[in-house]
Amino acid sequence: MKDFLKKDDFAKKEVSKNLLGEDSTAKQDATTDDSKREALSDFPRYLWSVALGAGFFGMGLTLAILGLALPTLAANLNLTIDDLSLVLIARGGGYIVGSFIAGILESKFDFHILAALSLLVMGIGVVLTPVILNVTSFYICTSLSSLGMGGYETVANVLCLYLWGKKSEPVLQFLHFWFCFGSAMTPFLSKSFLNQVVHNASHSISINSSATATMASSPNITYIENTTVPLVSVPYFIIAGFLTLVIISLILLKFFASLDSTESQDENTIEQEGTRYRYGMLILLFWLFFFMAGFQVTIFTFLYKFGITESPGLAYSRDVSADLNAMFFITVVVGQFLAIFWSQKFSPAKILTADFIGVGIGSVLLLLYPLYFEAAPILFWITIGLIGFSATSVYACIFLWANRYITINGSAAAVFIFGVAVGEMVLPIPVGFLINEHVLSFLYFTSGYSFTLILIFLLTVKFAHTKGQRLSQNNPVEEDKLKAEEYLADQKIPETVV
Repeated sequence: MKDFLKKDDFAKKEVSKNLLGEDSTAKQDATTDDSKREALSDFPRYLWSVALGAGFFGMGLTLAILGLALPTLAANLNLTIDDLSLVLIARGGGYIVGSFIAGILESKFDFHILAALSLLVMGIGVVLTPVILNVTSFYICTSLSSLGMGGYETVANVLCLYLWGKKSEPVLQFLHFWFCFGSAMTPFLSKSFLNQVVHNASHSISINSSATATMASSPNITYIENTTVPLVSVPYFIIAGFLTLVIISLILLKFFASLDSTESQDENTIEQEGTRYRYGMLILLFWLFFFMAGFQVTIFTFLYKFGITESPGLAYSRDVSADLNAMFFITVVVGQFLAIFWSQKFSPAKILTADFIGVGIGSVLLLLYPLYFEAAPILFWITIGLIGFSATSVYACIFLWANRYITINGSAAAVFIFGVAVGEMVLPIPVGFLINEHVLSFLYFTSGYSFTLILIFLLTVKFAHTKGQRLSQNNPVEEDKLKAEEYLADQKIPETVV
């Protein structure tokens, strides 16, 4: 009997061990299957994210090509750059209109189709800009390309949040990295096709050894060999061709990797937010984007001018000042690239705090420039690099941070881009008027914009916390605790009754 009981106990232990082992293996297999299913379900989202990133790369090329090609385009039109000064207003106006149209259509049309249509409008404007040698048509084509940019930026940002929800931080940083990278690559794409342009009091003349000499009163256009197409059209055509490939990719993804509305990873809480809170946040965020864009564009626009201006400017040669600009853009691209990885470790609020600390320190050093520029000019380079590195991820982080407090739909994104477009147009104006006579106005206004930006951000944070994060009911910490409790409960071994 004792031997039987011993054998019975031994058998029960073996059965229990086998059951536990099989159960454990089954759980591991189930976990593996779940992760595989999750990866498989996310695969279309990855494809869409790559396509959206390609669109942002094309948008960066489109945005940057205008400034580089403007002297050549002005020469082709037999005008000076000053004669085409309204082009910035035309571009900003197109950007605003495009974003608002996209914001209105977002609730009525498919996101994916809107993104493709925005790129199509952008591409049409890009193709026509260098070949239509008429001032009015030039403004219209520039507005058309910027209309597409405004629409695409609105739709693509919202679509990223729609696809990834709480997981969107690194993806949105990834998209904006490609925008920065496209802007930085534009000079390498276009420099071989731009004429060297000199200006006199009455007109602009492009210089090229292969060009046929013409009368001083006529534009001297360099054409593609054996054609009547201006040479400057080549980089525009390359950009348009790239945009065409992206459009085709988006259409193919729409049919073969489409996502139903039920697969959206984001949550809509507009009704719970309330009108006062939502509108208050949108107004504060408008001003936040307004000063953020104005601050960055003021540096983009006038850093080169400050570099070549005699004391109290830097008094650099044109080559050295160009190197200063290149260094600034390199820090922008590097900062945006690193933000992709930081966003996986830190929340948007923490990244924004670090960004604004860097921008604040850089702005203080700008104000102190008269005290050190003779003794330590390298400190100015470090300051500009710090600002470029810190400010580059602010746009995406504000977008992500705001999404934690209000639902970012097409209309909200349009408000943000409206703030960006108006800031880009308005805030550089006083510096443009003053920099020739008072070169240090570049430093004073830039610092003032950055301090105002930081102040508005603090006010926005205070107002946002009056209701708290809209996803707090789905606190990840609480979810992890529940999952841990469920796992421990499953692991309990039932008592064996003998």
